[in-house]
Amino acid sequence: MHGFQPRASRRLQAAADNAPDLPAPDSVRYEQLGYMRGFPPAPEKQVTRSDYLVQYPKLRWAFQHMRELIPSRQVRRGAAALSVLEGGEDQSAAINALPVELRDGSTIDFAEFLLRSYTDACIILHRGKIIFEHYPNQPDPLSPHMLWSVSKSFTGLIAALLVAEGKLDAQAQVTDIIPELADSGWRGASVQQVLDMTADINYSEVYADGTSDVIHYGLSAGITQSPEWTGPTSLYDYLPSIGAAREHGRYFAYRTVHTEVLGWLIRRTSGQDVATLIGERIWSKLGAEEDALMLLDPTGTEWAGAGLNATLRDLARFAEMLRSGGRWNGEQIIPEAIIDDIRGGADKAAFADFGRRGMEGYSYHNQWWVSHNPDGVYEAMGVHGQLIHINPAAELTVVRTASHPIASNEFTYEMTRAALEALARHLPR
Repeated sequence: MHGFQPRASRRLQAAADNAPDLPAPDSVRYEQLGYMRGFPPAPEKQVTRSDYLVQYPKLRWAFQHMRELIPSRQVRRGAAALSVLEGGEDQSAAINALPVELRDGSTIDFAEFLLRSYTDACIILHRGKIIFEHYPNQPDPLSPHMLWSVSKSFTGLIAALLVAEGKLDAQAQVTDIIPELADSGWRGASVQQVLDMTADINYSEVYADGTSDVIHYGLSAGITQSPEWTGPTSLYDYLPSIGAAREHGRYFAYRTVHTEVLGWLIRRTSGQDVATLIGERIWSKLGAEEDALMLLDPTGTEWAGAGLNATLRDLARFAEMLRSGGRWNGEQIIPEAIIDDIRGGADKAAFADFGRRGMEGYSYHNQWWVSHNPDGVYEAMGVHGQLIHINPAAELTVVRTASHPIASNEFTYEMTRAALEALARHLPR
């Protein structure tokens, strides 16, 4: 899910044009919050599944402790030896001072960009070596951080692997594989249209609207809880209830439930759950330091579009593997052809019609955001500021985790894009 916020947090989701009144980043530093300390914690310092998305800044604690709030399934690191992330020359001072020119003509430095992004942690690698690593709001670097829609890009890679191996037909009709969706909005849609989010359904994903369908998705999946909710209590019950809209294939619209259908397609065709597949096909081959984890709905189904949690350095290993053409730790983990296909992107015109601010020229393909810029940048993103940024031409990877008060990355992406382009220009080529 690129974002989820219940109705009570609409005040934090004001549109950028309305200049929302955000807390000063320095006023919500992790070490100052004091959540869940003491035996028991004071009532006002407790964090629950019902309030972590409602009462900011509780999500800053929650995003580093999701497995304590919601059931999860391990994504196992396996028995592979730890792969070493080599340290390069520390460029922290130069990068923090790097000027970033914003669209309004003002200039900030990179350190201010991280502060305004409510960054929890950030790591930057150039030519495979760490040149910047910062944990301003994550006291334990080995704590897995909530990644939200970065999960989609992992799910998309698993689907692409199954397609390449002939186990999943990208041109097959969704309902031929999942007949339970025969009367839903996915009737007539192909697997590829789900991968690219050009299947069209009667579903709204507007985080500022407390009546949006994304709220119903979150309650059905168990992302949050409300005693007033009387609807479905599992993804398998919720997805068939979503109806049809316009014709498939012509329109791009970002909708997390497409990835939940993709997860269902993966499970149905492979006979394995998504977490196990990510573990077997990707995570266990990275030489990761820690297990990752995926959060589960009330019946034990992973949130394929939102539920992944992992550590910063392990995400850097994953990103570097992709930047290196799918090869890492002495093994070709992802076929290079799959990565080349992602970088090729999809329908830019359909994406432009969707009107994503700050992402002019982009497209969306196989659950990845594709820039089509001269450097060949492609990205995985999740709400509240989660980001994996891969710049092949600049030999650059950036991973940022964050706890921004506003869910939608559209609010900050123009700033993010300017900062990362400035970083790419700064590095030698």
